Amino acid sequence: MPQIVLIEDNKNLNDLISINLNAYLGVDLIQQNNAADTLGLLTILPNVDLIITKDKVLNEETARIIEKYINDKNLDTTIIVLGKLRQPGPNTICVEDPREWEKIVQITAQILGLNTNDVFKNIKPEYIPMPVKYFLNLDYSCSDVFIRIRKSPTEFQFIKRIHKGDPYLKESIHRYLEQGLEYFFVPESEQKQFSIFLSNKLVEKMENPNHNLATRIQLMGDSYEVATKEIIRLGFNSETIQLTESIIANMIKNFTLDNEMANLLHKVINSKTGNLFQRCHMISIVANECMRNLKIKDMSIYEKIAFASFFHDILFLDKEQLSKINSQKELDEADLSEGDWDLVFTHALETAQFIQRHPEIPYGIDEIIKHHHGSSSGKGFSESIDTLPDVSQIFIIAHQFVHQLFAFKEGGGRPSPIVDELFKKYTAPEAIIIIKSLEKTLKKKKN
Repeated sequence: MPQIVLIEDNKNLNDLISINLNAYLGVDLIQQNNAADTLGLLTILPNVDLIITKDKVLNEETARIIEKYINDKNLDTTIIVLGKLRQPGPNTICVEDPREWEKIVQITAQILGLNTNDVFKNIKPEYIPMPVKYFLNLDYSCSDVFIRIRKSPTEFQFIKRIHKGDPYLKESIHRYLEQGLEYFFVPESEQKQFSIFLSNKLVEKMENPNHNLATRIQLMGDSYEVATKEIIRLGFNSETIQLTESIIANMIKNFTLDNEMANLLHKVINSKTGNLFQRCHMISIVANECMRNLKIKDMSIYEKIAFASFFHDILFLDKEQLSKINSQKELDEADLSEGDWDLVFTHALETAQFIQRHPEIPYGIDEIIKHHHGSSSGKGFSESIDTLPDVSQIFIIAHQFVHQLFAFKEGGGRPSPIVDELFKKYTAPEAIIIIKSLEKTLKKKKN
């Protein structure tokens, strides 16, 4: 049996890599926490075939430390680095995006001497993991649902817990979550059917006119998580597009039905939804308020803003902390790996290019996303936004306002100085007009 070590402190990515290597290649991984633990293991097991490691764990230069040890000891061990290294060694292969699990499986197969042409053709996993919390929005499943129990270091047993078509109690799902279970499993042959079923049920619930605002926000947050994960995993298909469009339509609808900005922001930021969704919805709300005060009536622009809000940070799905970096100074002072630094620096451009794969993208969305940190190129950060289109400037100012709101929420204090900070940061005439349009609403609230 091949000996493979995995060092990845993001549990979702750890599970993604472990599950697929086991499913496609039938190998199990030795889990390690850092370089020190791995070097200790190598003194006992010097014939490890492969080490798959994050480029950097916390403050430790994990990949570099392991690479140096292997070179110094002349070990015949290959390293797959999940991230980017400058000048990697001869036995080191970099996979910049660890979510590209197919690439990791193919490289591992090559290292183990397996026929890579047959890996995905002939070997399919019998079961596919689905997050347990997805099932909170269903009353029954369109397929049988299993939990996975480890029988031995190389074998798993799958036990049916939900029968196809049978209703189940939400309390049972909550109990699994409380016990720390993160994934159920559905048969591989029914994965697509399940994804379609889940997407349709979420759309159906979001479009129910009887839900109050709090319920609508929670449904949107749950749907955002499903949609973004499925888009990263499966790309743009009819189900993910339909679900995305329903969320975006509901962002605009929430503003139309309850157009008091402060009330909407309060309900979103205090909901039990994820931070990425909260920020994207709040940016849409603040930008909508600016546009309303600026007497912009073209609803296609409101849709573009909501669309850009939805997608602008999708590449941070598994690295949410990186989305908090909002200036070149913050980026330079952050203790990041090379790969994470590059991801933050270029993510506006890369997201704009990613969104172009959407077959029904409204014209101009990619431009708004590319500009959302002020840089016309989509690389880095800039406060000189006067040459950018008006709609990009509106998005940037809304984005900055929401960023500051979250900073106050996490750090304490009152958010009253935000507009003053915006006036200092953006001094171009058009930007000042946009900030004043936002200030108009905030002054109304004060009075």
